[in-house]
Amino acid sequence: MTVLQKRVVSPKVFEAGDSSTVRVEVDPEDIRPSPEAVARYFGGPNYRMTPETHQRVCRGIQQAVGMVKAVICYRALPMDTIQDEYGIVLPEGGYAGMLPEGWKDHARHVAVFVGTLGSALETICRDLAKHNSIYQSLLLDAAGTAMLDAMGLIYNDLIEIHAHGMGLFSGCRMGPGLNGLALENQALIFDLLGDEAAGVHLNEAFIMQPAKSISGFVIYSDSAQKTPKGNKCRQCAMKHCQFRDTAI
Repeated sequence: MTVLQKRVVSPKVFEAGDSSTVRVEVDPEDIRPSPEAVARYFGGPNYRMTPETHQRVCRGIQQAVGMVKAVICYRALPMDTIQDEYGIVLPEGGYAGMLPEGWKDHARHVAVFVGTLGSALETICRDLAKHNSIYQSLLLDAAGTAMLDAMGLIYNDLIEIHAHGMGLFSGCRMGPGLNGLALENQALIFDLLGDEAAGVHLNEAFIMQPAKSISGFVIYSDSAQKTPKGNKCRQCAMKHCQFRDTAI
């Protein structure tokens, strides 16, 4: 297993065809969210902070950043074949779901990933709620969600470097339970990465624990494709979500 620190990744780290698992330890400062990003999850996209609220959000961010242990694990595998009925078939078995439209003739590899902030943040949120500190619990939870967004962008950077090192192009992320991809696909991700990928495990309902975790697939293609990379809201079909980023 390759272990990398922070966001400094060189294409020389990866060898073409290497399908080993890569573990990246992310500096929490690299995923520090802005107060505006946290406020969007705290009060919705139209929420406007007062000066006092802004200060409380900043303090909450500082507390959250000091508690997380952010890790990303991912692995890229060649595709064995693509079936019209089941989608991507991997050489180790299993189906990785259907391809985005227009990708079938160009897809070559699929990367699976899991990222997490660890369990400390959700533990303190739960304890605060038990002691009726609801405001602070929700604030820290919103900070964690915004940090997961930032972690997703770091993963985009990593996977783009990885794909380019193999002479390929990376596409948008596809997450189990989103945009028609069955939640049961979580099991395939964890089978390919290991039962405790990044310190995360699945419960019987395919929900990740710790809860502040992300997972998904990314397609590597042999030509550049038009994909809504970057902000996850660009990729999501839920156009009327109350938490949708209205700036995009």
